[in-house]
Amino acid sequence: MVSLREARRDKGWSQTAAVARLRELANAGRVEVASAASLKTQLSRWENGTVPEEPYRTLLAELYGRELGELGIDVTPHWERSHEIPDLLTEIRDELRTISGLLREQRRG
Repeated sequence: MVSLREARRDKGWSQTAAVARLRELANAGRVEVASAASLKTQLSRWENGTVPEEPYRTLLAELYGRELGELGIDVTPHWERSHEIPDLLTEIRDELRTISGLLREQRRG
């Protein structure tokens, strides 16, 4: 198993070069992806452990010529990763508090 960063470096690519190739793959497959600047930010996040969503998973596997598992990308659905549930619940709670606050402000204004 190699990390996404290692797979990129094995190809001798900078993040900018990897993003350019990722966008070329997406265009060839007629897949809509984010802008180059946004993709570079996302690539950095993915290389630091954030799990990419589709269609990026498939594109990354194709880009590096490896299976997702070989790239260290865990594709286990979040509901099967029970150890993450408390963190997800905390995130949801915080988002709900933010939304509630915004709604209260809107009603006042």
